[in-house]
Parts: sequence; C-alpha cells; structure tokens
Amino acid sequence: SMKSTTRSVKMADTTVLKLRPKAPMICHSSDTVLGVSQMLASKRGDAAIITDSSGGLAGIITDTDVTRRVVAKKLPPSSTRVSDVMTANPTCVSSSDSATDALVTMVENHFRHLPVTDDNGAVVGVLDIAKCLNDAITKLEKQKDKSSSAAEDAVKQMASLQGAGGAQAAALQQLLGPLLSQAFGGQSSPTLRTILAGKLSTIASPGTNLQEVGSMMAEARKAALVVDNGKLIGIFGFKDMMTRAIAKELPLELTSVSTVMTPNPESVSPDTTVLEALQIMHDNRFLTLPVCEDNGRVLGVVDVMDCVYASGGADGWRSIFASAMECDDITDTASVHSTHKSVKSVTGGGS
Repeated sequence: SMKSTTRSVKMADTTVLKLRPKAPMICHSSDTVLGVSQMLASKRGDAAIITDSSGGLAGIITDTDVTRRVVAKKLPPSSTRVSDVMTANPTCVSSSDSATDALVTMVENHFRHLPVTDDNGAVVGVLDIAKCLNDAITKLEKQKDKSSSAAEDAVKQMASLQGAGGAQAAALQQLLGPLLSQAFGGQSSPTLRTILAGKLSTIASPGTNLQEVGSMMAEARKAALVVDNGKLIGIFGFKDMMTRAIAKELPLELTSVSTVMTPNPESVSPDTTVLEALQIMHDNRFLTLPVCEDNGRVLGVVDVMDCVYASGGADGWRSIFASAMECDDITDTASVHSTHKSVKSVTGGGS
C-alpha cells in the first residue's frame, strides 16, 4: 500500500496550484472599461476576472481586449460596461487539475490567461502562460546548474570541433537546446525571419495618434513599433495603451504615440532562432521583441506566444513542462523542511 500513497502524493504535487497562479484581479460586470483599466493599471495587471451579481465568474477582459474591442471600435471607455466587451464564460481549469494539462490547453488554444477555480467554482487565481514559461525555464536552468558540468564540457568540445558553426554551438550550449530539440522531434528551431514572413506590420511614425495606432495594433494583434527615419525609436504595447492612455483618459486622436511609448527598446536580428528569442525574453523579462536587420531596417515584432507556437506542437511543450515539474519534485523532496520557510516569504510578495 506504501506504493500507492507515494504515487498519489506525486500526482498532487503537479496540480495547477504548483504553477502558483496569480491572485485574480476581480471586477464586477457593471463596472466601466475605464474603471477596470484604472484598477489594472494601479495593480500592474493585464487581465481582470469579471464576476456577476451573485459573485460567479461572468468573464475575463485583458489589455489586448481593451485595444481590440474598445479603442479600435471607438467606444467611450467611461460609459462602456465591461460586460459588453469581455470574453464571456471563458475556459477555466480547477486548481486540482493537472498542471501540464492546463499549460497544454493554453498552448493549443492560444490563451495567454486561464482562470483557475476551486472545487466550488469560485475563481481563486489566473494562470499567465508567459509567467508559467518563465518559471519553467528558470527551474530547468537551476536543474542544469546542479547537474554535472561534464555534459556541458562535452557540448563545448563538440562546439569547438564544429568551428564554423559558432552560432550553432552557442545555441547548443543554450539550456533549452537539447531539451527542445528532443521534445520537438529533433527539428531545428525556425528563425524569427520565418515566423514574421507575411505578417501584418505595425510600424508607426512618432506623430501617429493613438487612435490610429490602436486600430493598427488591433488588426495585427501586435504591439506597435515607432520608427523615425528608418530607425526604431520606441515600442507601444497593449498594456501601455490600457495603463498609459485609457486609464489616464488621454484623448486618443490628439495624443502622439511618441509621448507614451517606451523609448529605445532592445531589438534582435531576424536570424535569431525562436529558442534563442525565448531565452532572451526570459532573461530580460520581455513579453515582446522587436526584430531589426543588421542595417537597422525594422522587420516587425514577435511576442512570447509567437515563439511558443513556432517552436513546436503541444506535445513538445507537454514534455518540457513535465520536465520542469520533475525538477521541482527533486528539489522539493531533497530539502522540504529547510526550504519551506524561505519559499513562503518569497512567494508571499506576488509579482
């Protein structure tokens, strides 16, 4: 009987709760888009859970929805009810569901956010795929640091033999390389140039007003890149539109994007692979990454989700998330008593 109990503990370990869902930011369905945007801006959130009069889950609204369903449609945020523009009855997961299944659901359906309910159906959290991905990469990195450096030395040796394939060697040495190529059946990771081909561009000039920028962002479902004389000078995303423009009640048609953009963003070469881009976004906590040719010509922008979809199917991600969960099990059981106190204080701070 001993065997069965350990197995159930292991299963319990890998529930959705293990992913540490963010606390939900809750609004009422009668609230206005302006009110919800201001609440999210004050809490630095990007998605609100909407409840009905009985406190049950009515819907979800994200920063992207505010641009696509309010700004682009020229609705007034101060008099538009959130219930008219939210996603009603969103897909949810229970906190006792399998963590890996929840993540795969998000990848397969292109959900960035997924509400988490308790056994009574009350919303107790929200999963954010970008945060889950960051956490998984961090866990895998820690695991890799712990495992012997012999494997790394072997890779380095192989790399030096390849000589000319320096970039390839660098990719090999990257943490995710071996794991991902295994997870995705050994195919090499596509470059950002490939995934940008045929995509709508979201390039604006510094003087473009926010109404026009919002319409462009809504159509392409991408952040706007601000380009002056062929040079990238800023980026303006969906969260920026919600927190810097809508929440502050700026007049969209009279506000130039240059006054609210994030200036001088980092950019990467189009020859960067999707895996390298994921690593860069993880290391810098970026959600979006502008892509520019070596001569400075702006090609477009990719986000975390583009890279997730482009690097392989849900089955590949399933094995990666599962590997990350296993790292957790190893570290947890090794020092369950000594780490508990410190872990609590770290997670208490919610990001």
